[in-house]
Amino acid sequence: MSKCITIDDDTYKLLRSLKHGPGDSFTKVIRRNVYKPLDTCGELLDSYEQDPPPQRATFDRVPRLRRIAY
Repeated sequence: MSKCITIDDDTYKLLRSLKHGPGDSFTKVIRRNVYKPLDTCGELLDSYEQDPPPQRATFDRVPRLRRIAY
C-alpha cells in the first residue's frame, strides 16, 4: 500500500540528495535515515539485533579541508 504525502521543497531536495541512484526510491531513503524512537533498553537491544548499524559517512562526501598555518 502506498500513501501520498506533501513535503516542503527543501525537504524534497534533501531526500533527493540522499538517493543512491535512479533505482533508489524515496521509501528506501526514508527507511535508511528515519528511525522510530526507542523507549526501553530492551527495544534498543532488539533494534541492534534486527537491523545493522547505520553506515558511517564516507570521507568521499566530506570536502577536503586544508590546514592553514597561522
